[in-house]
Amino acid sequence: MLKEKSKSFVFKIALLSISMLLMAAPNIAAAIPLMSKTFTGQSASAIETISTIPNLGIIAGIFISSFLTNFMGQKRTVMTGLVVALIFGITPVFSSNYYIVLISRLLLGFGIGLFNSLAISMISDFYEGDQLSTMMGFQNAVNSLGSSVLSFLVGYLITFGWHATFWIYAIALPILILFGTVIPNVRTDIKQKTKVSKHQSINLPIVLISILTFFIYVFFMVVTVKLADLLTYKNIGTASQAATILGGFTLVSMLVGLVYGIIHKFLKNLTLPLGFLVMMVGFFILSSADTLSLVTSGVIIVGLGFAVVIPYIYTMINIVAPAGSKNLASSIMLIFTNIGVFLSPVLINYLSGFLGNSRPDTNMKVCSFGFAILFVISTVVLIYERIIQGGKAIAK
Repeated sequence: MLKEKSKSFVFKIALLSISMLLMAAPNIAAAIPLMSKTFTGQSASAIETISTIPNLGIIAGIFISSFLTNFMGQKRTVMTGLVVALIFGITPVFSSNYYIVLISRLLLGFGIGLFNSLAISMISDFYEGDQLSTMMGFQNAVNSLGSSVLSFLVGYLITFGWHATFWIYAIALPILILFGTVIPNVRTDIKQKTKVSKHQSINLPIVLISILTFFIYVFFMVVTVKLADLLTYKNIGTASQAATILGGFTLVSMLVGLVYGIIHKFLKNLTLPLGFLVMMVGFFILSSADTLSLVTSGVIIVGLGFAVVIPYIYTMINIVAPAGSKNLASSIMLIFTNIGVFLSPVLINYLSGFLGNSRPDTNMKVCSFGFAILFVISTVVLIYERIIQGGKAIAK
């Protein structure tokens, strides 16, 4: 019965809908300059923390999620996270107190963290094989769609003041209703306790994939954080144009995500190294671009690579996870993801120092080198695996 329900369009929409909020936390960053006029007693870095502090809350939420799922089941854990995200997401609409806004942002991240890993692991509970790859592509597409739609909403709401921009988190309400109505409450660990230990565990592949994801986000986040700086530094565009280009980037990621299942079916294990190669080329173009059209091309190319790398990683983490430990595996990977996002500016500026400066074009060059290294490593691993498989085939 459950398998039949999972084939329905409404079921898929409900399951994927929670992914619209996964990247929602930093969407209000455009309102930071207006907030600085309200919070005159706070430093610039303190006000910018309003945009970044949800990442800490997400990490805490991911830690707690695994324990809540064991007691409440997946559905109730997701709905709890959506309620928390809804309440504290819109709290700044009604407050001009810096500390209330800051704490509410932290708790918004905590709410998102409660269902962050479940947005990935639940897909693997209902789908497998090519259908799993296709749904992971859709998950990435919905993630990008949510970020894009909410960014456009912020652009409209900001005309009414910075408080109004926080209304974007009201989107959690229709998602809560849809998810709560359609998705059943599944307690995976209880269903499987006769087959496996009720204690979730991790293995070496999970650790390696999580470390890989950390570096992917360390290098990738530069394109969003530094793009406006790159345009203004080279005098070829404005921060507003950077926002428009990034909107195009999320659109490209969404479109590629929709056909990811077809791409993976054709490329199979070549998907990951080729994705790294495409991102390497995109960042190289950004590092040397001197026109707005070249910058746009570079960002789109990075988006193409990113849109195939992330669904592949999300699929693999569920495949290699021990039985009954998919949620824990996704949680660990997402913790590494958020740490990578949080540390990206610091690490890239540090690495850029070895090239003599920390200019935005140098940052892009470092990222190109980074993805070149990941391309080489993933290619070597792929070749090694094929040699091992070939040896086993001969032995048989």
